[in-house]
Amino acid sequence: MFDDIDFSPGIITYDGTKFLDQEDIFQVAYRAESYTLDVGWYRRFFKVVVIKNYDWQKPALEKRCTNPDQLHELVKECADFIRKRLETERNN
Repeated sequence: MFDDIDFSPGIITYDGTKFLDQEDIFQVAYRAESYTLDVGWYRRFFKVVVIKNYDWQKPALEKRCTNPDQLHELVKECADFIRKRLETERNN
């Protein structure tokens, strides 16, 4: 489902995209940089979050949608957000 999205330097740690009706759908870990991209279904909406330093209470970015067709674009936006953050952090 997200095969055409560049998640580098992240590593896909979970891919349950065959079942979009479960809380845990997809996850990418950016271990050295302490970022996580997480996708889940929460009974009424899909949520894509970017977590920094394992602080799940305060996501660095959160996107929501109700239509599975929008999910791809939100995941791409979050992956791009992480890549830009990593570039900024490396340049500082």
